[in-house]
Amino acid sequence: MSDVKILRLSTGEDVIAKVVTETPDTITLSKAFVIIPRQSGPGQPVQLLMSLYMPYTEDDTFLINQDKVVTMVPPKKEILASYQQNTSSIFTPKSELITETKIPKL
Repeated sequence: MSDVKILRLSTGEDVIAKVVTETPDTITLSKAFVIIPRQSGPGQPVQLLMSLYMPYTEDDTFLINQDKVVTMVPPKKEILASYQQNTSSIFTPKSELITETKIPKL
């Protein structure tokens, strides 16, 4: 998924999405999420939450004007892995050895 990027919009939002197409005027994004930093208290680590970019629509693709994009960068490995987990329809189990005592329940 090397076409997954983080976009900082002129509104201040950080959006992670798959870039489908890019023209001089627009960028088409799919599976877009807003990245929300959250800190539970002073001195606590910052957690990153992902929320749907536009949760009130059935559409999966969004057209953004290029003039609304401040910058576009590739995500860190950890953020990309979290994004892939949120957007994947394939269940990826924890990497454990399955034994007779650890048979997964369906």
